[in-house]
Amino acid sequence: MKINKILKKKALPSFCTGNMDVLNSIMFFCHLKKLPCLIECTSNQVNQNGGYTKKTPKKFIEEINKLRKKTKLNKNQLFLGGDHLGPLPWKNKKKKIALKNSINLIESFLKEKFCKIHIDTSIKCKDDDIFNNEIIFQRTKDILKHSRIKKKLKGKFLIIGSEVPLSGSGDNKRIILTNIKQIKNESLKFKKTLKGLNLRISRKFGLVVEPGMKYMHSSIKKPNLKKFTDKAKFSKKNNFVFEAHSTDYQPLNILRKLTKNNFKFLKVGPELTYSYSRSIFYMQNLESKFDFKIKSNIKSRVFNIMKNNKKHWKNYYSNKKSKLLLNSKLDRMRYYLNFRSVENSIKILKKNINKIQKKEIFKVLGNNIKMDFINYQNKSLTNFETLKLIFISKSLEKYYSACGFRVS
Repeated sequence: MKINKILKKKALPSFCTGNMDVLNSIMFFCHLKKLPCLIECTSNQVNQNGGYTKKTPKKFIEEINKLRKKTKLNKNQLFLGGDHLGPLPWKNKKKKIALKNSINLIESFLKEKFCKIHIDTSIKCKDDDIFNNEIIFQRTKDILKHSRIKKKLKGKFLIIGSEVPLSGSGDNKRIILTNIKQIKNESLKFKKTLKGLNLRISRKFGLVVEPGMKYMHSSIKKPNLKKFTDKAKFSKKNNFVFEAHSTDYQPLNILRKLTKNNFKFLKVGPELTYSYSRSIFYMQNLESKFDFKIKSNIKSRVFNIMKNNKKHWKNYYSNKKSKLLLNSKLDRMRYYLNFRSVENSIKILKKNINKIQKKEIFKVLGNNIKMDFINYQNKSLTNFETLKLIFISKSLEKYYSACGFRVS
């Protein structure tokens, strides 16, 4: 099965997370429902230096393959993509260093057979006094024609462009929509570049555009897709597709409208880890109803670590609104789940929840979860895996349904 074949009739959700517990649920769900599974990681999450998940592309692939075997997902169902591959992790470096690292980054993803590659050179470097669309496009072109990159692009699905604004910015600033002129200029220039470089890649490519949506701490902004009809027609006529970033928390009807407007990739990430953290907090509440010698204390553990380490949230949350640390839909909490003390707390929670007999745990479940627990408990899953899947599967069902798949 190839991506192009799927895209002829359907769209694809693209799951952007490096959290292995979340990926485990996604892959098991896809195995259960016999669905294609596109997993992507950003250059901040995974790169040749490790990223914030401390994984190189090779290490990421190794862990994904372990999960694939554990969840019994067929290897033909699995697709891997690299997101925002370019200067992003080195934006505070000089352009010469950042672009050299970008080449090494993209080569490392291609070497590990990632089939969907998003090249994003829209990030300004430390010494970029002049920075415009011409410079961005030239950098993309330079990367594509680099000898170490060019020869490894055969059969890959390329994505170019970057969303505006950055996903999950959490502010109320006006969103700048991608206009038809931008779409025409970028797509036609890119087609010309591909032809000139004689790259043996998929004839179709994807363009990241901004249809006008975002999410804040407790709300979302929905796009007005009535304004998108002419852009969709142009993309279909010129044999390219759109990719939507920051679709997190959008309702099913909006996601369906996106796919009808030739958005063939719907990127989702923080919504998944937010659902995961809700499942953890729910299980901690269950844990408190039983007499365990050692308890996880996961909520207070994460909260205290975040309070004492502001690196990943200080630009998003106010110090005066500490409740946002664990409850904002921006989900900056996801950056703290791989801290050793937090990982240890999750291990304790898993151990405790899995010790409870199913009939005992069923008694204390909320009525809205009991039916789902019955449906999943016969699938050789632990209590922890079952409850985690119940929370995450709500998002998965929504996205696959929007993309044209049957998930019932």
